[in-house]
Amino acid sequence: MASPAPPTFDYSDDGPAIIISCGVLAVLATITVAVRFWARKLSSFGYGMDDWLALAALIFHHGAYGSSIGIVKYGLGRDINLLMATEPGMLVGLYKSMFIGELFYGFSASLAKLSVLAFYWRVFPTQNVKVGCMVLASLCFGWTISIQIVNLLQCRPLEAFWNLELRELPGTVCLDVLLYFIGNSSANCVIDFLTLILPVREVLRLNMTTRRKFGVLGIFLLSGIAFAASMTRTISIGVVWTLGVTNFTKQFSTGCAASNIEIYVAIIGACLPTMVPVYKRVRHGSSFNSKLTPTSNTAASGVKTIGKIASRKPPDKGFERLNEEELNPSEYYSNHQVNVSSWGERHAQRDSTMDIPLEGIVVKQDMTVSETLATTKP
Repeated sequence: MASPAPPTFDYSDDGPAIIISCGVLAVLATITVAVRFWARKLSSFGYGMDDWLALAALIFHHGAYGSSIGIVKYGLGRDINLLMATEPGMLVGLYKSMFIGELFYGFSASLAKLSVLAFYWRVFPTQNVKVGCMVLASLCFGWTISIQIVNLLQCRPLEAFWNLELRELPGTVCLDVLLYFIGNSSANCVIDFLTLILPVREVLRLNMTTRRKFGVLGIFLLSGIAFAASMTRTISIGVVWTLGVTNFTKQFSTGCAASNIEIYVAIIGACLPTMVPVYKRVRHGSSFNSKLTPTSNTAASGVKTIGKIASRKPPDKGFERLNEEELNPSEYYSNHQVNVSSWGERHAQRDSTMDIPLEGIVVKQDMTVSETLATTKP
């Protein structure tokens, strides 16, 4: 009688690729957030809630990435049959690291989206955007609270999540981990998509060329890469659930990598629209807070210029400078009054501190201009 064939193992290891690719994004996201705070300093508008939320998302997701390193260390990306045959105790560490990663991911995913929503609130102070931000922020809070509760109650006792022997006991109850992942990831995708399309209508209504509109939309839609990663995570887990779990440590590699990529890309995308002051400083040596400074050629005429415009010379022909009296005739000046009123003093004060993140593009409330004839004595 022939002896049974020895088991065949897959000796490949996908873990290092996950650590390196996600590590590169971790460094890029850290640099991006640091540059974001530098941009705020250059623009002299101060730090806003969106900046602190982006920083908090980065910190929490570094925790999730650290957990992913632990998951890889304990066997993710390798053949589970090989692990069971050689190092069966490593699965405890793998599931413990996965549990910690779930907790960090629950916070970082929502904080990244809240940062984007806070930025929309600052740049687009319109009723539609404000209502959308409040609705989506509520969904983010509800999603976070829900999944954190499920994380803590997915096994009773909780220790059974990482201690597979306890799952065999009659009193132990555990959720289907894959179904739980599919559920929370699907809800996350919906919120990501709604956040992605929220500013589209407002950008299309801006008074600018079509080319610039698409440029601005391109900056906002960079978050779509994060949405694509979220969809990849959802689909990959759905495929594993459909086909059945045969080699969990191999099959979950894509989902783990997508979870890390999703949030780091979302943080990078949330920071890019705020970096115009840094771009101006690096390329032109100035930013939005440049002061009005007279030059030696224009000081005598009372004309002031901004930044490098001061070095430009007026054309030799076809150019005539109007003096102040021509621009402000005394007859008109003495008989007319122009009143400009905005949407309340409180909103005017708020607008005065608003950021100008996209090459000076900012949505403000409408203003009313009225002209009245002043009564004068003959």
